[in-house]
Amino acid sequence: MRHFYLLLLLTGLLGGCRAFDPKLLEPTAGTLAPKLPTATQAAQTDWIVLIGAPGLGSAGPRGGSRDVNTLFEREVRETLTDPYGTPNCYLLLTTTIVSNRAGLGWAVASGATLGGLNLLGMPFSRSRMVVDTKLDVLDRQRRLVGSYRATAEAKALGSIFSSTNYGTPGRVVYLQAVRAGLLQIKPQLQADITRVQAALLAAR
Repeated sequence: MRHFYLLLLLTGLLGGCRAFDPKLLEPTAGTLAPKLPTATQAAQTDWIVLIGAPGLGSAGPRGGSRDVNTLFEREVRETLTDPYGTPNCYLLLTTTIVSNRAGLGWAVASGATLGGLNLLGMPFSRSRMVVDTKLDVLDRQRRLVGSYRATAEAKALGSIFSSTNYGTPGRVVYLQAVRAGLLQIKPQLQADITRVQAALLAAR
């Protein structure tokens, strides 16, 4: 009977995991008006805080970095700048994971009950990540014109019946936190757009 419950639990866990949603790589809501001039963009991730931390899943630092690069490239081309013409500025996105918790207590509780409560909906894992996101605008001489920062949190609960039961929860919550940070940064940049535009124009 014990083996039957374990097999049933394993089947539920494997079959219930959600795949990575490609929509997470689409630009966030909101477009600058007016847009910045054509820009050369780059994204970098500070993984120092992440070393030894659990919860990122099989994506690993490289996988998460690729996701952010793809997201930021689309953000720049579709919502932040005029995508046509010769680049006249630089946009640099820096992300730093300041907290990464896997919530292993749920796994301990699941093991203690042989997964019985998981079949009733008790979570078996919980991923929580806090990411600091910074966007720097530099002119053609790579002089800093504006810097905008936001800190955001994302969570995912692993449960047979949970809508956030992802196969790679760390990858998902990392990207969700970065997206939430960009949603906070865009209004900051929009409020400063007149000054930034003038500074970039003067540097041409």
